[in-house]
Amino acid sequence: MNGTDHICKQQLVGQMGSRTTRSIILCVAAFLLVGCAGQVDRHGHLFTDVNLQQIQPGMSQDQVRLTLGTPDTKGTLDGDVFYYISSTRKTLPAGRPKVIDRKVVAVYFNNQQTVKEVGHYGLKDGKIIDFIDGETPTYGKKLTALEQLFGNIANRKSLLQQ
Repeated sequence: MNGTDHICKQQLVGQMGSRTTRSIILCVAAFLLVGCAGQVDRHGHLFTDVNLQQIQPGMSQDQVRLTLGTPDTKGTLDGDVFYYISSTRKTLPAGRPKVIDRKVVAVYFNNQQTVKEVGHYGLKDGKIIDFIDGETPTYGKKLTALEQLFGNIANRKSLLQQ
């Protein structure tokens, strides 16, 4: 093997190493981008156009239940109303869930318990209400971590003196 062959072999190995390094970097970058995409969750009813088109004025409440299923909630103001709710939320890896789409189908009934009309509502029609927030609001003073720590020490000190 002469000196020229040795230099060419070193260049070839160097090029293969840099290609491998680039491939690894591209794979890691792609993996990180996929991780940032977030997760999309759908909750509630899955509406199909066929089912929604079947709901016609004059149908009974039982017929509506057979077509759309049990309503998510009911209202009784000005006659009965069945509400069917579908929400789509997106959660980013380091964030809280955000509602990106909401569909509400309201089936209004008259006094004879037959369909009077059907209403379709979305995010643009109202305020987003998070039905399951997981946080109960508390009233009163919120204590800082130091106030909690010193308050606990003061409580324990009074217990030890008794």
